[in-house]
Order: sequence, then structure tokens, then C-alpha cells
Amino acid sequence: MEENEGKFRFTYFTDKYDKTFYFYKNKLNFGLEHSWDRSDDDKGALFKVGQGLIEILLYPKDVDKRYSGLDYRIPQGVFMGIQVKNIDELFKKYKEIHIPFKQEIMDQPWGHRSFYVYETNGLVLGFFQEKFNY
Repeated sequence: MEENEGKFRFTYFTDKYDKTFYFYKNKLNFGLEHSWDRSDDDKGALFKVGQGLIEILLYPKDVDKRYSGLDYRIPQGVFMGIQVKNIDELFKKYKEIHIPFKQEIMDQPWGHRSFYVYETNGLVLGFFQEKFNY
């Protein structure tokens, strides 16, 4: 499946665009790959996370700017799993800057060491490190 080896992108709309942008860029310190501000209803940003991207899009207030193929509801029932290399160091850093935690760091029975945080829109981001090398 070589032709399908692009980066994975998790995309969602937010009505808290500026706060969400700040959280990913300045609090979580994710790398900004690209952003745009074309109009009051067309803003977005791509943040690098591992081998994938998180794309945030401003929720367009103008109904005529919404495309029929997209789902504009606030994300719910989903979370992101983000694999990292040094989970304890990252946990300590996020704790020091008061990132809101859903679950503090712990060893999971399936072999991960992980913690979970809330981002600005209430979406849960799970950070984990595998205990075992495969």
C-alpha cells in the first residue's frame, strides 16, 4: 500500500480557535507545520505530532461557508493516542505548566505507561510510552 503512505491527520472544527491554537502551540509545544487565516470564517492550523498531524479548523459561523461533506459537530466519544519516547519527562513538564489532566501517569496492564489530558475543547489526548520494544 505504498501509495497510501501520507501522514495521518486528525481534523476537527472548534469555535474556540484562538485558545485551541495557543494550547497546542504554546502549552503542549507541538510543532506548527502550517497555518492560514483567509477570512473570518476560514482559519486553520496543522500541528506535527509524531508521524501525524492535528488539524484545527475554525467553526464557520456563516452557514453558506460550510461544505456538505464535512461534519461540523464538536468532537465527542473520541480521543487521540500519542506515542512518546520519554513519558515521565513529558508528564513532569505538563504538570509544571498546569495542563488539565483527566488521568495522571500510571502503568497500564497492557504494557503502556500513560497519562491523559484535556485540551481546550474537552477532547482527551492520551500520551503513552510502550514498556516493551517490539
